[in-house]
Amino acid sequence: MADQLQPIDSAQFTAFKSGDEQALTALFRSRYDSLVAHAREALGPDLAHFSGRVAQQATLGVWSRRTDFDNAPGVTSALQEAVVGEAAQQRRRHAALHTRQGGAAHAPHVSAMSADEAVQKLLEALHPAKVDHEKAVGEVQATRKHHAAQHVQKVGKGGGWKGPTALIVVLGIVIVYGMKLMNAGGADIAVTKALAADDARTLSSQRGQRGTVDLSDGSKAKIGSDSKLRLPIEFGSTMRTLQLTGTAAFTVGAGQPLPFTVRAGSAIITATGTQFTVRAFEEDSAVMLSVDEGSVSVRVKDVRGETAVAAGKAVRVGLDGAVKEMDDAARALSFAWVRDTLSFVDAPVKHVLPELIRWFDLKASLADAALGERTVSLQIGMQSSGEALSMLAKAANLSVGFDKDDKVVLTDAGVVPAKSPKAK
Repeated sequence: MADQLQPIDSAQFTAFKSGDEQALTALFRSRYDSLVAHAREALGPDLAHFSGRVAQQATLGVWSRRTDFDNAPGVTSALQEAVVGEAAQQRRRHAALHTRQGGAAHAPHVSAMSADEAVQKLLEALHPAKVDHEKAVGEVQATRKHHAAQHVQKVGKGGGWKGPTALIVVLGIVIVYGMKLMNAGGADIAVTKALAADDARTLSSQRGQRGTVDLSDGSKAKIGSDSKLRLPIEFGSTMRTLQLTGTAAFTVGAGQPLPFTVRAGSAIITATGTQFTVRAFEEDSAVMLSVDEGSVSVRVKDVRGETAVAAGKAVRVGLDGAVKEMDDAARALSFAWVRDTLSFVDAPVKHVLPELIRWFDLKASLADAALGERTVSLQIGMQSSGEALSMLAKAANLSVGFDKDDKVVLTDAGVVPAKSPKAK
C-alpha cells in the first residue's frame, strides 16, 4: 500500500488557496514521493513509468480548483483522488493504443522523474511558451501553395495550349477546395491529438461536488457533480476546444478571435460568446444542450451539417446527428442543477435514485427492483441529502433503512391507509 500523504499545515493551505505558486511547488516537492507511490499502485507494474507524469497532472488538476477547498484535509484527499483518476485515464489510453496497434503497446519502462525534474515540468506546464498561431498557419499554407504551383507547372509542360490551361483551372479549383478540407480536417486532428496528449489538463469533480473554474481564455465553467473537463495545453492560445464528460455550464469569454468549442460524446458544440449548459454522462444515450444566451451550433462527428440552437432552446443530439427539441420535463431533469435544484416530472424512481446518488454522493439502493417503476414528481433543493431522500421516500411511498454497512436501502412502506371521510 502507498504511504498516506503528509497533512498540509494551515499556513501552507492559505498560501496554496490564494494562488501562491511557491506554495504549490513546495507542496508538490514535499509530497512527490508519496504521490508517485500512489500513482504507481494505481497504474500497476506495466505502467509504473508514467507515475511521475500522473502525479504532476493530478497536482495541476487540484491546483486549478484550489479556491473550491475549505480546508487543508480537503486538498490532501483531492490529491489522492486525482492521482487515481489520472491513473485510470492513463490505463484507458494505454488500452486504446494496444487495440489500435493490434498487440501490446510497448512503452519505455523507465524510472519516474526525480522531484527536481517533476517540479520543473510542473512549472513549464503552468507557464507554457506562447505559440504564434497565425505565423505557423501562414507557413503551412505558403508551403502548400508552393508545392501546388510546382505540381501545376510540371503537369502543364508540353502539349497544346488549351489542354494545359483547362487542366490548370481544374487543378486550381481542386487545390483550393482540397486546402479548405485539409485545413478543417487538420484542425480537427490537431485538437484530437492535443486533447489526448499527456500534457493536457483535467479539471474534475467527484460525486457530490460542484464548483466554478476560471479558464485561461476568460471563460467560466460551472462543473457539475461527477464531471470532468479535459483541456489541451494550448487552450487559450492556439485553440479554444475542451472535452466534457458529465455536465457543465459555460459562460464564454468575449473578445477572442477563436471560437469556443466543447466536445461532448459524439457532439461538437461551438459558440462565439454566450451562455449554455451541456450534459453528456457516459451512460446517457444522447448529448443534451441548453442555451441561455446567444446561440450555438452543434454537429456530430463524421456527420455532415450543423444545427443552430437559439437562446431559450434545449435539444438532444443523437449519435446519428439528429437534433430534437427537449420537452420541459427532460430539460428540467438535465439542467435544473445549474439553479441548485433537481427537478423530476412523472419520473420513475429507477431514474431518480441514480441522480440523487450522483449529486449527493449517496450510497443507496432499492430493496426490490420493482419499486423503481413507481413514478414521482419532485423539486429538490441541493442542500441536504437527508431531505432529498425523505422527499423521494414520501413521494414514492418508500421507507428509508440501512444495511449492515450503513448503506441506505429503500423498501416498500406498505399500503397507504385510505383517508377518513370528512364528517358532515
